[in-house]
Amino acid sequence: MMKTGSKFLQAVMSILGFTVLSACSGSNDAFDTVPPGPYAEEAMWLCKPGIASDKCLELDQTITYVYEDGNTAVFEHESVVDAPFDCFYVYPTVDNREEPGNMLDVSDDTLMLRPLYNQAARFTRLCALYAPKYRQMTIGTYQLENPFDSEYFQLGYSDIEQAFNQYLFENPGRNFVLMGHSQGSHVLLQLLKNRIDNDETLRDRMISALTVGPTGRLKVPVGEQTGGTFANIPLCRYAAETGCIVAYDSIAAVDGLRPAVPQPRPCVDPTQLGGESGIAAVTIYNSDEGIPFPEGVETYWIGYPGLYSGSCARDGFLGVGVAPGRATLYTPELIQTFFGGSSLHLADYNFGMGDLLRIVETQAANF
Repeated sequence: MMKTGSKFLQAVMSILGFTVLSACSGSNDAFDTVPPGPYAEEAMWLCKPGIASDKCLELDQTITYVYEDGNTAVFEHESVVDAPFDCFYVYPTVDNREEPGNMLDVSDDTLMLRPLYNQAARFTRLCALYAPKYRQMTIGTYQLENPFDSEYFQLGYSDIEQAFNQYLFENPGRNFVLMGHSQGSHVLLQLLKNRIDNDETLRDRMISALTVGPTGRLKVPVGEQTGGTFANIPLCRYAAETGCIVAYDSIAAVDGLRPAVPQPRPCVDPTQLGGESGIAAVTIYNSDEGIPFPEGVETYWIGYPGLYSGSCARDGFLGVGVAPGRATLYTPELIQTFFGGSSLHLADYNFGMGDLLRIVETQAANF
C-alpha cells in the first residue's frame, strides 16, 4: 500500500471535495465518463485486484473444521483466479469515538481489518473483491435524533458512491455482489435506492446484495418480498434467485436478550437459502476473538459445521442457538461477550459465513 505522501494527501484533499455525480447527472450512464478521482488511487482501497497491498489476499485463510464427533480437517483457502464476478464490500462502524463526526483520516487501516477479515476476505474464493475506505460517521453519531439524515452520514455515503462510480468506470459490464455490515449496510441501502433500484441496466448486473445487520432501516411490508424501501429489488426467497437482497440481524435465541422493536424487521434466513434449513452450515471465527480453540488446532481460523441453529422469529431477528442434539460450551450468548457486544451483531457474518458463501456461489452460477 502507498505510504502517506504527496499522492495520498492529494487523494485525501480531493476526497474532501467529493460531489455525488449521480445527483448532478440526468443520465444513468454517468459512471461511463466519471473523471479520475481519489478512488483512482490505490491508497483509497483495502482490497482491489492489482493493487500492491491487497488486504483481502494478505491474511492466511487456512481453516480447521471441527466436526460433531471431534475429528478435525484442515482446508487451505484458494483465491479464485480470473474471477467470473466481483464483490463490492463496505465495512461497518470502526470509529468508536463518542462525539458525532467522521473518520477523516483513513490512512491507518488497522481498525478496518477486523471486519474485513471476519466478513469479506473469505469471499475471494468466489469473486474479485473491492473494499474502499471511506470517511464513515463515528459511533457517537448514532446518538443524534436522525443520524442517517446527518451531514456525517451523507459524507461517508458520498465517498462510497464515488468508489462505486470508480468501480463501474474501471469494470464496464462486470456483474457484482454488494456486501455490507451495519453502517456499511446502511450505506449500501442508500446506494441501492439512489443508483440501482430504478436503473434496469445496473439491476441486470447485480447478482445480489448482502445488507447484513441491522435491518431496521430496510422497510418491506410484513409478508411481502418487495415494496417499502425499494420498488424493484425484492428480498431473496430461494437459493437460485438473483437480483435480490439477503438481510438479517442475528441475536442469541434467548427471550430475555431480545430487544423490543416497534415492528418486525425484514429477515432472510441464510440457512434456508444456503443449505440445511435451520442449521448454520459452518460458523467461522479466528483466534484473535479470544474464543478458546480445541487442543491441536494450529490454524488462525476455525470452523464448526452444523453446530448452531438459526431461524427468523416473529420480530424479524435471526435467532441463533445450539443445533438440536449438539452441545458446546460456547453458546451464542457467550460468544457475543467474546465479540465485545451485548448482542450477536458483531458476529452476524461469522454465524452465517458458510451459508452466505453457498448462497453467493449458487446465485452467481444461476445469474
